[in-house]
Amino acid sequence: MRSLIIGGGPAGLQASLDLADAGYDVYLVERYFSLGGHAVQIAKNYPNLTDIKDFMKPLMEKVYNHEKITVLTNAEVLSVDGEVGNFKVKVEKRPTYVNVEKCTDDACKKAMEVCPVEVPNEFNLGLFDKRKAIFIPFSYSVPYGCVIDEKSCLHFKDEGCSRCNEVCDGINFEEKREIVQIDDVGSIIVATGFDPFDPNLRPELAYDKYKNVITSLELERMLDENGPTKGKIIIDGKEPKSIVFAHCIGSRDKKVDNPYCSRICCMYTAKEAYMVKEKIPDATISVSYIDMRAFGKGCEQFYEEVQKKQVLYRRGVAAEIYGAGDQVVLRAEDTLLSNAYEFNADLIVLAVGVEPRSDSAELSKVLGLQIDDCGFFVEKSIYDTCETEKDGIFIAGCCQGPKDIQDSLMQGSAAAVKAIGVMKRCNN
Repeated sequence: MRSLIIGGGPAGLQASLDLADAGYDVYLVERYFSLGGHAVQIAKNYPNLTDIKDFMKPLMEKVYNHEKITVLTNAEVLSVDGEVGNFKVKVEKRPTYVNVEKCTDDACKKAMEVCPVEVPNEFNLGLFDKRKAIFIPFSYSVPYGCVIDEKSCLHFKDEGCSRCNEVCDGINFEEKREIVQIDDVGSIIVATGFDPFDPNLRPELAYDKYKNVITSLELERMLDENGPTKGKIIIDGKEPKSIVFAHCIGSRDKKVDNPYCSRICCMYTAKEAYMVKEKIPDATISVSYIDMRAFGKGCEQFYEEVQKKQVLYRRGVAAEIYGAGDQVVLRAEDTLLSNAYEFNADLIVLAVGVEPRSDSAELSKVLGLQIDDCGFFVEKSIYDTCETEKDGIFIAGCCQGPKDIQDSLMQGSAAAVKAIGVMKRCNN
């Protein structure tokens, strides 16, 4: 009997590792080319400002190399039949067209150099750099190696290009999609994560109109020393001297059908404000917030440290952003004093919230699970947030509701314990 984990972010990785260490065979299915989820796009974690790479890279490698874990990346679950203790799962494994065992670092480099195609790099959110049709997902991706993006590769348009194949023995344009049948699945853990809120759904915030209006995740890529700007905060070729953060973009907002708090935005904004101040000491930094929620061990203390850095916090709901010469202006409404105010800035950062994955509704039908009005998977009870109404299927991480990396890891472990209990019960 084995367990299936859907999603390779922090919750799915932790659940996989706990189950495998307990002696169970595990299949881990991840839709992207690499494990890691959105966590690997973050520079540092709060409140201790630890490098996320130092935690995520060893965790991903440990899972990938574990003898009890079979990792299927660039894959998705197509169907689930059967019942607890004996689920039958069908998975589609899409081709990467590269055999990483044959593709050396030098050959990969040459293949990327000769590729004539350039498209926005989605890992860096398309804001800063481009990648080739053959590319390495990110600097410490697991599995590590080149993959080919079929949608942008010219070979799959008219077979008119095979340049990478001429310099790398690992290229296989004939690779086909594979249907993997997994039987004797005793338990399933859903850990599919989240999507960041799309600020274009708030057009009054002019996200697509001005280069100096960016999202918090885009700022994270700039703050990363290994990122596209090597840790430098550069907007339109210049270092900003005034930065404004706007809280709760896509959270606590009934107009976009997201009435819930995303839980992580207050603290990741505090972290980003702190890091920006460290990099640009003479910068003026302001934060427009609805309510400050610094819950979690060490978070209130960290929030106090941020304020000591002369970061100005002012209560207000982001209402509008407009241009003023080279700057942009945030207009906000103070909900306590019932008046409006404005912040002029070289850069405005939208602290976007957490949304259910866009494919959650589709996956819920495959699994026979319920989703709530907001699109998150429904737990069996508020006192048992891992279990679902379907025996043998559990949920963990942000697919159940917004949470930080630490809580996602804990819920991943909790789901693994529940899954072990179910499989032991079925074996008796």
